[in-house]
Amino acid sequence: MTAKAFTVAEIARLLDAEFQGDGEHKILGIASLDKASSADISFLSNPKLKVQLNTTKAGCVLLSEDARDFASGNSIVVKDPYLGFARVAQLLDSTPVPNAGVHPSAQVSDSAQLGNNVSVGAGCVVEENVIIHDDVILGANTVVAKGAVVGAGSRLYSNVTVYHYVQIGKNCIVQSGAVIGSDGFGYANDKGIWVRIPQTGSVIMGDDVDIGANACIDRGALNDTIIGNGVKIDNLCHIAHNVVIGEHSAMAACSGVAGSTTIGKHCTFSGRSSILGHLSIADGTHVTACSLINRSNKEAGVFSSGTGMQDNKIWRKNVARFRQLDDMAKQLKKLEKELTKLKSES
Repeated sequence: MTAKAFTVAEIARLLDAEFQGDGEHKILGIASLDKASSADISFLSNPKLKVQLNTTKAGCVLLSEDARDFASGNSIVVKDPYLGFARVAQLLDSTPVPNAGVHPSAQVSDSAQLGNNVSVGAGCVVEENVIIHDDVILGANTVVAKGAVVGAGSRLYSNVTVYHYVQIGKNCIVQSGAVIGSDGFGYANDKGIWVRIPQTGSVIMGDDVDIGANACIDRGALNDTIIGNGVKIDNLCHIAHNVVIGEHSAMAACSGVAGSTTIGKHCTFSGRSSILGHLSIADGTHVTACSLINRSNKEAGVFSSGTGMQDNKIWRKNVARFRQLDDMAKQLKKLEKELTKLKSES
């Protein structure tokens, strides 16, 4: 629960929206329609759940204009209930915020620069020439290596590792276990023996970037790896060296991008998407779950690969036929030529 309560009227005003019912009713938290109490606000974005408006105990519901007449209790009418829910969730966020200050067990270099209202948790290491701007929170055991920069208002949760000379923008969130700026996978082969190539680039993250737990973003081999403003990267994703991700793109869990690929703005990648290296992905591209992207695209669109779940016996037959596709294509082309010849003769 949040320590502060908001009235229905206050929430409506903050959303620049119209409310119905008791504007003085106090809201303390958020919950789904079926779990909400009278102290909670909920939302209706799926028309299939409209029936739950008759049974919900929510103290207020965010809903669209076309659902207005179905609500019997307090409600706030918004254009996009889910977006409205996101705004209210930020308002009622109960995530604990540590007090400013440096924990006695933290190790902070004398040459590091810490801004105002910075919180450095237990066991943190802040190396030489690091710049930590105002209102930054470093969770327990987080390491910020030499020359790195963390922008104002950013929060790095516990056990985050930020390598040397990495730059993190303003108001970023990096979840526990993430590694920013580790070496890219760069090796040259000398008669079967791998020779390591030092990765001398860095990682440059823009503002309002969110990085999920245990995600890894490699530093560039020569040029920097670039994560644009507003990018959202989920848990367990891997971004390889020299990758560029355009502003406000989003990538769901377990996805990976191979080296030197450039991803445009406002792209989305569903879970377990795999993007090969040295590609160029157009702005506004949307990729469905478990897809392999093996070529560049010049125009926006929705892209998929792989097949959906099938009964195993059917799947095995289809796999066998898949191996025969090339021969079948050649036979089809031959038959088309013969058919064309017959038509011309007739």
